[in-house]
Amino acid sequence: MKEHKVRRIGFLIAFFIIIAAAVTLVAAYLYAGTAAGSVTERSAGEDYRRHYAFVCRDGQDHLYRAIYDAAREEAALNNDHLELIGDNLTTAYTKEERMEIAVDAGVDGIIVEADESTQMQELIDRADAEGIPVITVGRDNTASARRSFVGFGYYDLGQSFGRLILRNASDDPKDVLILMSADSEGSGQNIIFQGIRETLERLDGSQYFNLTTMTVPENTAFGAEEAISSMFRGSDGMPQIIVCLNEVYTTCVCQALVDYNRVGETIVYGFYENDTILSSIEKSIITATVTVNTEQMGRFCMEALEEYMSSGYVNEFFPADIEVISGENVGERLDAGTEEDAGA
Repeated sequence: MKEHKVRRIGFLIAFFIIIAAAVTLVAAYLYAGTAAGSVTERSAGEDYRRHYAFVCRDGQDHLYRAIYDAAREEAALNNDHLELIGDNLTTAYTKEERMEIAVDAGVDGIIVEADESTQMQELIDRADAEGIPVITVGRDNTASARRSFVGFGYYDLGQSFGRLILRNASDDPKDVLILMSADSEGSGQNIIFQGIRETLERLDGSQYFNLTTMTVPENTAFGAEEAISSMFRGSDGMPQIIVCLNEVYTTCVCQALVDYNRVGETIVYGFYENDTILSSIEKSIITATVTVNTEQMGRFCMEALEEYMSSGYVNEFFPADIEVISGENVGERLDAGTEEDAGA
């Protein structure tokens, strides 16, 4: 009887191991099929010269969506197709998984929001080894085999913030709080901070400001919202000036100023633009935002790919213009947005 039970238990263990292995294989097959289908099924039968892929962490992020839209329009002028990888999939893939999908699909070229991680470097190097040129955009991976980087000068961005801060110089030193991401890989935050500090020093304004930084735990809307809301709920006094280094933080600060009735208590300089940010500038909730020319960035991405495909060479860096939007020119931006909506 005891021997019979041992054999039965052994049989059940073996049975469950086989079932688990089968489930794993099926899941892997479905993942591969879905991943491949995200690229090849939608392109089947379409008539275009080359098929490129655009990879970013979040396809709904305003900054990267604007870059993609501009790049897609530029690609269409050359009868090329630029696909936003993972855009219409129900499964939420990571940026690295989307990059892997693009490489596995054998596209003609890839534009990617990179970072300085080893995993991203390996994916870019693998693509290059398989004859797929990679252009990094917004965030770079300097150690990789990427062909070119399309972005903006982080130091130049810091200088723009520094000049804005300097407008508030007075005999009483002001506290300046700079909101930074906990995930600093490839974001250039230290270079931006250096640009701010050295601009104040060069223009003899450093004695008027006390620069400090605050690390925001997550680079997501929910995590940033909670961290920034806690700051506004705190009993400590608010800094006289707040500088936000990305769009998410800027949007969260705009909302928190209103929610906690702190409008007018602090001067806020944000990054990039969306409806909330532009409306907040118009209503004097925040002072200004520093933005980049996403139309230029999208065009430069396609120009870099086209140049490399035709000649085998390409410039290593394509810098986009930086612009400050304040109460003086926000009306033009809002009017332009209204015209675009009417024409859509």
